[in-house]
Amino acid sequence: MTGKSELDQSALTEKICWPTGLSAQLKEQLVNSAKTINTLSNDTRANSDLVHQGVSYIFEGTLTLCLQTPNLKTINNIVMGKGEWFGNYDPQAGDYAPFFLTEIEPVTLIHFSMPAIKNLVHNNLETYKWFHSLALATKPKWLQAQIISHENIQARVVYFLLELSAHLVFLTGQTPRISITQQQISRITGITRQRVNAVLKSLEKEKLISLERHSIYLTDIKQLGTKLDGLDLSIRDPRNIIRI
Repeated sequence: MTGKSELDQSALTEKICWPTGLSAQLKEQLVNSAKTINTLSNDTRANSDLVHQGVSYIFEGTLTLCLQTPNLKTINNIVMGKGEWFGNYDPQAGDYAPFFLTEIEPVTLIHFSMPAIKNLVHNNLETYKWFHSLALATKPKWLQAQIISHENIQARVVYFLLELSAHLVFLTGQTPRISITQQQISRITGITRQRVNAVLKSLEKEKLISLERHSIYLTDIKQLGTKLDGLDLSIRDPRNIIRI
């Protein structure tokens, strides 16, 4: 990891969106053990370690968290943004790391390492309350993602684009723009690049999106959303969250 900086502990405690009511003592202990990460590494393994070797809070930016099989095929993914948490607080033996990160917008993370967490567990049982709340916070996203993973390829791509949009802030009157490559979409969704390209070209032909190098413009986001009509979005519907 690169780009570490010192924390203003008291200010940080107030700025973090804690997932549940925690005592001032535990918050202080957590913040005192944390470090900031301002730049993700280009090393995929190092980024994966962020998920498997501790807990992180997204202070700024947007990323995707993907679940993959041992043969590196992505089987599920969620988008996470500012104010959300991810990570692992239950170390497991073995070299298999099933999750990987992809940075969509530059992120600043507040990272709580596994050794620091293990130390807190032994000294403050309230830490388990924090663990429980972290698991509950991301559960709806994973459940909805699992439902979408069984839909057709177009629906999966459209859902992913709209879920990304739900985590980004666009200026009023601005055509929403997502900075992402087709190769990234392929790796995140587990859909081959050729099929991703075919879906995007089809959507562009319908004038719902516009493609540029490393960018996708959502030229008619409302009509794009109709591509999800009839799908089970009972747990999470990104169309109701998009901020334009």
